[in-house]
Amino acid sequence: MDTREQALNLSQEVVKKLLECGTELDEYYRKIRELRLLEDSLAFQTALLNVEHGFFMVVHSMNILREQLNLLIVASKKGEVV
Repeated sequence: MDTREQALNLSQEVVKKLLECGTELDEYYRKIRELRLLEDSLAFQTALLNVEHGFFMVVHSMNILREQLNLLIVASKKGEVV
């Protein structure tokens, strides 16, 4: 069974969702960062910085997923999996 077309359609759908989600996450990240910069307590600044790091890790993972989806598209066009 050749699932290339289904995989391509699904990957395009996922990429759209990644962009939407990424935009929302960026807004939340900016708000957390702004709060950290305004915070007086060093201990709470550290907690907010850890949350910022969590956002970074999520976005990094999303970028890896997007890259793998792009490789899937390339592989489907070449007829091989890389």
